[in-house]
Amino acid sequence: MPAMPSKPSAASERGKAVAKDPSGAFAVPRFCLEMSEPGARERLMSTEWLLTNGLGGFAMGTAAGVMARRYHALLNAATMPPVGRVSALQATVDTLVIGSGSDERRVDLSTFAFAGGNGAVLHPDGLSRLVRFEKDLTCRWTFRVREHGVDVEVVRELVLIDQLNAAQVRYRVVPAAGATSIRLEIRPLLALRDMHGIIRQSWADAFSVSDVPSGVCVRHPQSPVGVHLIATGAEVRRDAQWWHQFHYAIDAERGQECVEDLFSPGVFTLKVSGTEPGVCVVQAAIEPIAIVDAEVSIRRKRERLAMACASAVKGRSPEAVGGAGDLPTIAALVAAADDFVVKKTTPGESTADAEQTSIIAGYPWFADWGRDTSISLPGLLIATGRLDEASRTLTAFASCRRNGIVPNVFNDQTGRPEFNTVDASLWFILGCCAYFKASGDRASWDGKLLPACLDIVGCYRKGTDFNIAMDPQDKLITAGTNATQLTWMDAKRDGVAFTPRHGKPVEVNALWFAALRELAISTRGDGAVTANLSDLAEAVGKSFRAKFWNAEAGCLFDVLTPNGDGAGWKAIADIRPNQVFAVSVPHSALSIEQQRSVLSVVREKLLTPFGVRTLAPASPGYQPRYEGDMWSRDRAYHNGTAWPWLLGAYAEGVLRVGGFSAAARREAHGVLEPIVREMLGQSTRTAHRGCIGQIAEVYDAEPPQRPQGCTAQAWSVAEVLRVMLMV
Repeated sequence: MPAMPSKPSAASERGKAVAKDPSGAFAVPRFCLEMSEPGARERLMSTEWLLTNGLGGFAMGTAAGVMARRYHALLNAATMPPVGRVSALQATVDTLVIGSGSDERRVDLSTFAFAGGNGAVLHPDGLSRLVRFEKDLTCRWTFRVREHGVDVEVVRELVLIDQLNAAQVRYRVVPAAGATSIRLEIRPLLALRDMHGIIRQSWADAFSVSDVPSGVCVRHPQSPVGVHLIATGAEVRRDAQWWHQFHYAIDAERGQECVEDLFSPGVFTLKVSGTEPGVCVVQAAIEPIAIVDAEVSIRRKRERLAMACASAVKGRSPEAVGGAGDLPTIAALVAAADDFVVKKTTPGESTADAEQTSIIAGYPWFADWGRDTSISLPGLLIATGRLDEASRTLTAFASCRRNGIVPNVFNDQTGRPEFNTVDASLWFILGCCAYFKASGDRASWDGKLLPACLDIVGCYRKGTDFNIAMDPQDKLITAGTNATQLTWMDAKRDGVAFTPRHGKPVEVNALWFAALRELAISTRGDGAVTANLSDLAEAVGKSFRAKFWNAEAGCLFDVLTPNGDGAGWKAIADIRPNQVFAVSVPHSALSIEQQRSVLSVVREKLLTPFGVRTLAPASPGYQPRYEGDMWSRDRAYHNGTAWPWLLGAYAEGVLRVGGFSAAARREAHGVLEPIVREMLGQSTRTAHRGCIGQIAEVYDAEPPQRPQGCTAQAWSVAEVLRVMLMV
């Protein structure tokens, strides 16, 4: 086991420095929180971290080590990559034992929240001995024990093994003054459940434990997999226990069940003698594999990130705002982007087709979504030069389309595709065109991608599922009913669609126009096809300008919805961000004056430092805060709540309308800067909950804007990275 890193500089402690890769090719972003800093305890409790394995599996927790969600675990394994996720190893209880016999002293190095009569109780007090938390490609906790006549440093490191459903918890115990008989006891806590669930001993007390070389195997009849716990440098002793009443504070805030019991099969013990450091590795895996060389896994990920970062900055404009000063930011965004790129296995497919690539929409709870994947792909994969993975991703979704519709989502338990979306297929076309433009991959384009794109256009023209069809009169796309939620504003609970937007949504038709234009460009050489697409785009653009322009407000109507009498269309004048795509897409149907006016309205009424509001504050139904139970949160989701991913579209609109001038570049860079500073841990705001090195799904619409929803969201990262490379 390699030596643990030394204490970083003060600059890196604020998240402003990076740990250099030995090759010099890539700077791995490193984040550090010191307990000596003011307010550190509260910040450690409210700061989350994320590690991923490239299969859809992940580890997540708080910097303090206190579990606050059902998803906080050292290993959430993807049994059907990237879905079928099972919480395999929840936590470990670490105890330093000093002396022996009657002189034995036990020192806790762990802290959990337990449900009590008057709220949650933190116990034991291991957090008081934590001196530092660090994250780069692994997570490390450094503890200092100065009591009972000894001075001992314990470093605990979590490594998620790349491309394997395995995690390693690595320990290094360094005794100093007063060294005596010392041992470290490590007690694993397991749930072995669907990661969205909760278990209690009263109905889940059916775990079985069997011996395996250097460890144990734990199984439960309701789990599709077991957990193999093995160690090097430590002895194992079976000692089955249940630990009760773990309290998950964030789940409680969301109005969800928040108390869980966890099972422990036994204890691993590392013995330290003399003054020499003691080291051990405890590995959890859902397959019976030997201890993996974690350094190989870390090196492989570092090399992948180095290549992606080099590709990202290779073609960057010399006029880019920030220049070389933005390189640490881009490196951090590239590292964040990598977390969402996953291997996708399709059961029953041939070996050649079984392994594909996909994109996880967000951690901790989302699977791979068609809309999110298509929107995120240009930033996550094309901009970073990961073109083979982009091709495999697009091919995977193309092969699953039904009646011209790409899957909206793959079920997290079964992996089966679901199709309730109108815009995902249009984003897919734009993603395919962007890939072809970047790669020149004629084989994939002619063989699979172009036929899929033309099939989508054909199905939309003649009509397909969910009332998706082109209106033969104005050539605009209409979709859905008042009971459906087919656009990205898709919140629905207990049968209520909070923003149904059925009829002709503005962004759907902006995407329809842009997709037709892009396909016409990409099919040059086939005169009849190109001409047909161009003629249709011309008709769509003319209708778009005539029917969506709201002259009184100087912006676009959000949706044209059917009149109650079944004849004609009613324009809905809600001020929403969907209109910004009529400016940001590669081809706009609007005049340059109209584009400027749209941006002006969005800037005045919707733009915030950390996202674009989904509804103007003066509107009926505006919800300023994303909080409360799930009903309240879903109601606010697209009725005020600010979304960081929309900052990319707005900033791109600024660039396009400004002709990519120096002034436009500076303005666009300024739009992205606050959210980037948040990601880097450089924000001057007071302590708040967030995931270090990642960008959240949503923020409250009003100050103080707290990060909410998924703590790490693919399109939030992708759009900021993509447009940052444009400025």
